[in-house]
Amino acid sequence: MSAPGQELDALLKELEQVAGKISDRPADAIDRIIQGPRRHTKTRSIRHDPVLENFRRELTDGLIRADTANQLLRLITTVLAKLA
Repeated sequence: MSAPGQELDALLKELEQVAGKISDRPADAIDRIIQGPRRHTKTRSIRHDPVLENFRRELTDGLIRADTANQLLRLITTVLAKLA
């Protein structure tokens, strides 16, 4: 894998770790409900999101279009906003 590809994977790993740390806070009433019967969620990793796959492909080719970079930044901004 190319150096830029490794940097991208490191960023994704960091985002996943931040999401995990947010869930490590002390339990409250909502947490007790969540710890009840298993619920289903639409939450998914962005690692295989089409936007990220397209960015990874262009990154590997060494030709990242501004539109592709903007799509990736919007995706990351959305993830960070949901974590806040």
